[in-house]
Amino acid sequence: FELSANEIGELYRYRWKIETFFKWMKQHLKIKSFYGKSENAVCNQIWIALITYCLQVLLQQSVHHEGPLLEIKQTLKILLLDGFDAFLCALFRQPTRSSKGRRKLNWVEEFRVIEQQFLEGEVSHLDDLTYDPVFTN
Repeated sequence: FELSANEIGELYRYRWKIETFFKWMKQHLKIKSFYGKSENAVCNQIWIALITYCLQVLLQQSVHHEGPLLEIKQTLKILLLDGFDAFLCALFRQPTRSSKGRRKLNWVEEFRVIEQQFLEGEVSHLDDLTYDPVFTN
């Protein structure tokens, strides 16, 4: 209760910077838990993860890869012992699938098709409660 409002605000800002750093570490360095409990073990694990991250960024810049860093990490994990040429071939390989991703439905066109079916009588059987398409004779 002896601290002023400004001092409490500063303490909160410092704590928030620490929380933000740990969030970044979990997302980018993939440190979910620490292997050791001593200060030296924690510092070593953080430094190793930071060095690994920086090496991945340098590799991405040196090969002029425009994709996400996660793609480099996954390719390295798979082809670590296969040589640099195999790594580059796999990293810049063209995708074999030609998916265009999720497409938006054109609801106006969909409505026009349903409306045309309705006007032509193709859906009149839907009003009949006794009609069952599975058990028709």
